[in-house]
Amino acid sequence: MEALHNPSAYPADVALRIETMGDTAISIANRWLLGWPDRVKGLLKTGAYLAALEAQVDQEKAVLAEEANLRHLAPREIREMFELREEPPMPVGD
Repeated sequence: MEALHNPSAYPADVALRIETMGDTAISIANRWLLGWPDRVKGLLKTGAYLAALEAQVDQEKAVLAEEANLRHLAPREIREMFELREEPPMPVGD
């Protein structure tokens, strides 16, 4: 299991929620924080972070589950094929 990168970057309740959501959520949270830290901060500030993360988790899990015949590809390649975004959404009202 991948560990949450820099859990202190999140409010304690958000970090705990991410960790309880499972490996996919942790992987996405880490990708977002390492690649787009300002967007993550903005989403946390507006309170939209967890909803955005949950939506991304649902999308990625659905695609990866339905595409079992593509297991020879990396998850990143599958996301790219299905045009799932790598980055978090832009914060609204920030």
